[in-house]
Amino acid sequence: MIELSRFLWDGPRTIAVVIRVIDLLTSKVMDITAWSGLELVEPATGGRRNEVWRGRLAGASVAVRRSRRPAESLAWELDLLEHLGNAGFRVPVTVPAEDGRRTVDGVVVQTWLAGRPPSSSAEWVRVADVLQRLHASTADHRQRPGCMTVRELGASGRSVDADLAAIPPEEAEQMLAVFEDHDDVPTAVVHGDPGPSNIRIDAEGTVGLIDWDESRVDLTWHDLANLGVQILGDDDHGRAQRLSHAWEAANGWTTEPEYARRRYRLLNGG
Repeated sequence: MIELSRFLWDGPRTIAVVIRVIDLLTSKVMDITAWSGLELVEPATGGRRNEVWRGRLAGASVAVRRSRRPAESLAWELDLLEHLGNAGFRVPVTVPAEDGRRTVDGVVVQTWLAGRPPSSSAEWVRVADVLQRLHASTADHRQRPGCMTVRELGASGRSVDADLAAIPPEEAEQMLAVFEDHDDVPTAVVHGDPGPSNIRIDAEGTVGLIDWDESRVDLTWHDLANLGVQILGDDDHGRAQRLSHAWEAANGWTTEPEYARRRYRLLNGG
């Protein structure tokens, strides 16, 4: 039997359970009928905040995702991927529905990027090279609708999944202080989550990047703080890690409370 009093007072864990229950109660079956012949094979690993499946279409594996982002934000992401693909980056290609739409009720079908996560320092260096090429080629890219750089977060209050109004004032002020301490860092399009599960190294050693759900224009150090190799100098690396802890805490405060509190503790040396 569940001890109700313990459940009610379990802080961040309770919030996470409630959010998950709400998701289950309000979710509906993913409608893929706009893609004739598309089959869902199995849930994909990763995709912490979106429903993602491996599917099959015309005999080929595809990624099928239901995005939570507003239509204009999702359109920005798909435009970005098309732009990057044309520029030579290895990224998913959107497979339109039979009527030509790129997304139907938030569902997106994309090519499946085969490969594996990086397994050596040399491969992580290649990942860093790709990310820095991304930054260099998108310095003037327009901002994703609904997003701000962290330096603008104090004025806007919201960006991606971060909502300062939902964070206790003392913690929010500390996060903002960290963001304001990075006014010397350039901005460009960032992937936003270049962890091992979102990187695909193919048989030829080419780096591919998947899951661009958190991409936006922001400080480039977001992408360089937590790679498998240190790219920045020692002082800048330490600052980049503090930036990463502060942003991950702010961005996940309500959507991933346990993770966010852990990153906040790391921000304070815990």
